[in-house]
Amino acid sequence: MKKIGISQIGIAIPEFFISLEELSRKRKLPPEYGKKGLGVFEARIPFGISVEDLAVQALKKIDFHDVERFYFGTESDPDASKPVAVKVLKKIGLNLVPFQTKFACLGGLEALILACEYSFAHSGKPAVVLTFDRSVYSENDPRAEITQGCAAVALRVEGRPKILSLEWQNFGHYASDIDDFFVPPSSFPFPIVDGELTKPAYLECQKRALEDWKRKNAKKLKKKNATEIFDYFVLHVPFPKMVEWAAALFWRHENEKSKEHLKLSQCLKNPSLFPEYKKDLDRVRLLPEFKKFFEEKIKPGLRYNPYVGNSYTSSIFVSLLSVLEKARKGEKIGLGGYGAGAGAICLAGEVMSDFFTTDLKKQIQKGKKLSIKEYEKWRKNLFLARVS
Repeated sequence: MKKIGISQIGIAIPEFFISLEELSRKRKLPPEYGKKGLGVFEARIPFGISVEDLAVQALKKIDFHDVERFYFGTESDPDASKPVAVKVLKKIGLNLVPFQTKFACLGGLEALILACEYSFAHSGKPAVVLTFDRSVYSENDPRAEITQGCAAVALRVEGRPKILSLEWQNFGHYASDIDDFFVPPSSFPFPIVDGELTKPAYLECQKRALEDWKRKNAKKLKKKNATEIFDYFVLHVPFPKMVEWAAALFWRHENEKSKEHLKLSQCLKNPSLFPEYKKDLDRVRLLPEFKKFFEEKIKPGLRYNPYVGNSYTSSIFVSLLSVLEKARKGEKIGLGGYGAGAGAICLAGEVMSDFFTTDLKKQIQKGKKLSIKEYEKWRKNLFLARVS
């Protein structure tokens, strides 16, 4: 059967950004909280542009005129009935019915799997995946506000892929009803976040999805552990430090299986236990073997996220772009997506080309800094639009 995967990628980020060091001072947090505590420096803000227009910018960077099926992943949609995807297609003059998924940040990876299934069922016919989001949090939750960001990513999916072939048939997945994050209509666009619960939820779901992937691909593993079989890991990035914790969890889970430690299931029942659980992750992070694993297989995917922020469904693809710029033909990539609420998907891919570049670095370098005053004016307009 033909390989199915990604042949083109287009990305668009807002022109404007805010300094998270300045925002930390404004919210009376330590100035270094973003950089040292979370691993973030700047947050892209859709100042003067809608997320729908940003999605159009990303879409115009790939070939889509011969495409009849569009899959969207977003959680920046205020309408409980009509998908915002209709507005995006209208802006480019298309009257096609879009297929829009929703599972918090996991929606983009779900849309990608659906596109692969469509292409496979139609002899490699192309489809487009479009993810676009802006994360924004209440100033009453300043620690979450520091993780904000925005991006849109367009992917052309088809047979004989030129960039990344995906093993979409045997992906691992796990979901559970966990209220770590939700956006009721009464508070949109500001989510309600249980910051202490979402940390163990992210780690538990990622671990369970990896275990499911391993069960389904046992023959392929040939008794190797997952930290050995992949050349790179690309994970959803709420903030880079969370990915480092997940990497430590993966490494410990695969290499220290007999070691007794506090369980994540206990932390989900009692989130106050997580700081104690994290102590063992911090121990792992100091191990020379882990540091080598992290530098070689995880860190390459964290090049751009600190300057974009959490772009929800697009976040994992921002990380993927960074890895693809370094990876070489034949290398294996493991993707681990997460969506609050909560669920995860583990998916494998193979790099199809030695040469891949995007204009993301240039977009970041050309960014224009917003003052905190301008940023707060933007936030006020968001609130007024919600209540009007």
